Amino acid sequence: MPTNRHFKDIKTCFCFLDETGLLYSKRDKFFALGIIKCRNPQNLYNQIRKIRQKYNYDNEIKWASLDRRIRFDIAREFFNVFLSEDAKFNCIILNKEELDFQKYFQGNLYKVYQNFSVALLKLVIGKDPEEVVILLADDYFTPDGTELEDRIKKFVNDHYQKFIVAGVCQINSKSSDILQLTDLMLGAILYDLKKQHGLIGDQNTYKRKFLNFLYQKLKIKKSFFVNQFGFKTRNYVLSGDKIKATIFDSKRSKAQKFIDKIKTSHGP
Repeated sequence: MPTNRHFKDIKTCFCFLDETGLLYSKRDKFFALGIIKCRNPQNLYNQIRKIRQKYNYDNEIKWASLDRRIRFDIAREFFNVFLSEDAKFNCIILNKEELDFQKYFQGNLYKVYQNFSVALLKLVIGKDPEEVVILLADDYFTPDGTELEDRIKKFVNDHYQKFIVAGVCQINSKSSDILQLTDLMLGAILYDLKKQHGLIGDQNTYKRKFLNFLYQKLKIKKSFFVNQFGFKTRNYVLSGDKIKATIFDSKRSKAQKFIDKIKTSHGP
């Protein structure tokens, strides 16, 4: 087995990928992908384990099921753990009414998921990566004979011409508190965007309270997508890149170049 005397200098990190919304449903205007990146996930897990023990709660914590006081209280403490630890969150949101899936993806919605997962991972990794990444993704439907994990790994490593992604594995979010935390944050940000578009009718009490809790913790006055001057924006960045959210804009030059690259790519 080959050895490397510099192995101690290799930096590693974990990325936890989740999605929300349905690509195939006309009811959902938006589809989003989010990633929490952290070098030491055990630090988050150790604190979250104590929270679960405190509330004697072993069930899954998800945005969709944020409908009672105990889940709300736990969700708040989960988020406080995220803020206190060396972890970052990044998400990309697709407005399905702005994207021509038939034109760019031949109507293949699985390919949409696949390519934008790669796009988000590249945003998280950055231009000049110095870490080896292990990606854990929530289970997502994959057609028979399609190896999502291998395709993501190959495409990203080929892009950087370096060994960046060591492995990709889909797991059930019930087994991962950090995937559940990713779901909570992604769900809250998308809920906020839906509110701005008038897509939320009767508001769930605890979802509204959790969103207001995020506003307070992050010093947000009105919305993730309304800047300090009161203008709508497609990007939110918390100082230090702790939290980033982007609504994909195919009309902007850089974004359009990316879409054109996907269209002609022989990658995933």
